Amino acid sequence: MLLILGQYKREMTEDKEVSESSPDTPAEAGEKNQEGLEDADFSALEGESLTGEESTPSPGATKRELDEYREKYLRALAELENYKKRALKDRSDLLKYQGERVLYDLLEVVDNFELALQHTKSDPEKLREGIEMIYKQFVEMLGKWSVKSESGMGKEFDPAKFSAISRVPVHDAAPGTIINELKKAYFYKDKLLRPGEVVVAEAAPAEAAGDQGKDENKEEQPSEEK
Repeated sequence: MLLILGQYKREMTEDKEVSESSPDTPAEAGEKNQEGLEDADFSALEGESLTGEESTPSPGATKRELDEYREKYLRALAELENYKKRALKDRSDLLKYQGERVLYDLLEVVDNFELALQHTKSDPEKLREGIEMIYKQFVEMLGKWSVKSESGMGKEFDPAKFSAISRVPVHDAAPGTIINELKKAYFYKDKLLRPGEVVVAEAAPAEAAGDQGKDENKEEQPSEEK
């Protein structure tokens, strides 16, 4: 032990003498500092950023995040498929049963007709009143579903709404006027559901009117001779 201490003292003395006899220049001092930096152990700082956070995640954390993203994607994909199936079923049911509510209202009219038929042998006036009530109910039901009728009697013929089944020459109506109506025109909202069937007036031939006047004069002449 004493030998070791003696050797340590001698080495310290020699180092002191060398440092005093040959002081370092600024360049030499810089080189020594650079060597010291090169020899320094920075392994403790590796893998850390200047802010103290890890620059790259560990492989285990990355795999965990990928698994979470994959699970979320599969869940969202399954929800989208379920939504498509529900939407397709709802649309199919809508097209299949689209007239269900209209038919339900029609059943009320049918019920009233059956009640009226049960009293056909009763007072005809009461039967007529019952049929009128059923007709009124049916018209109100059509109005509930935005079905409206339009009569063309006395109006100018409109080919966009009515169909002329015949044209009759008349003297007491302007040509192109509807003088008779077999079926009314019906509209569903703003769309023509069914055109009306009407009879349209046309100009009477002048010759026919003249011949008719001559015939009347001939019939009057024999009576005057008598």
